[in-house]
Amino acid sequence: MKLVVLVENHRLDSRLQAEHGLALYVEKDGFRLLFDTGQTHLFLDNAKTLGIDLSRLDAVAFSHNHYDHCGGFLSLTKQGYPACPVYAHAGFFRRKWWDHSLDDAEADTYENTMELVGPVMTPDYFFQNGYPGFRMISADVFELAEDIYLLGNFPTERGEEVPHPSSTMELDPDTFVPDQFRDEQVCVIRTKKGLVVLTGCTHNGIMNILNAVEQRFPGETIYAIFGGTHLVQSKEPRISHTIDYMNAKNLAFAGVCHCTGPDAIALFAEHVSAYVETGAGFIWSDEM
Repeated sequence: MKLVVLVENHRLDSRLQAEHGLALYVEKDGFRLLFDTGQTHLFLDNAKTLGIDLSRLDAVAFSHNHYDHCGGFLSLTKQGYPACPVYAHAGFFRRKWWDHSLDDAEADTYENTMELVGPVMTPDYFFQNGYPGFRMISADVFELAEDIYLLGNFPTERGEEVPHPSSTMELDPDTFVPDQFRDEQVCVIRTKKGLVVLTGCTHNGIMNILNAVEQRFPGETIYAIFGGTHLVQSKEPRISHTIDYMNAKNLAFAGVCHCTGPDAIALFAEHVSAYVETGAGFIWSDEM
């Protein structure tokens, strides 16, 4: 297995560009997967710089419908591809909003307004633009290819991992309720060393999601995780609990990034032995 971070909040390769978003490219036994597409065309530019031909993709999958994870798909289609299935989890097309009135009062974004954060396309987008390969998944575990899976329908988490109340979803144009992120999914790849988990933001809670992975793959161990953990708004106690959890799992690699947030990333770097800095241009193989 080979993993390449095509775009992320910062870059490790000076030739590449960064943005608030995430796009991961995976090769496994000849199968090519794009997991998330960032928010703009930058992942395409970075892929070209890295010599990755995205016209040869076998699948595209979205972790959830926020613009910083699916927005770049619009640029991908302008290139005339992908000519492959595109996978999202049920609930992907429900409109999502961010309630800025709940931001910290000292934040630049603090104001009494609602920001539309996803999705960037409507349900008819794929068919109307000539991409009939769109697939909506409702299963707990969906096999993309041999040893490559998409997992969704995570338990509704309570306590410290409950989604932040700023995240809302639209039931109708006049009704907003807390977002439970039923559209969220992760990618799990079985390797000879264990399971590799790719995440988008884990709004459902990274500990909650990894527990679900272990329950759905009984007897198998999680070897590595890469992606967001949505600790950016979390206070130190929750971050510390997550760090203790990660250390107890004896992970070989913990490439937490994107929405993990700079404070949490700094604590991971200091206290998680498996931590590895992850950004645009990061390349990893299960041979490492």
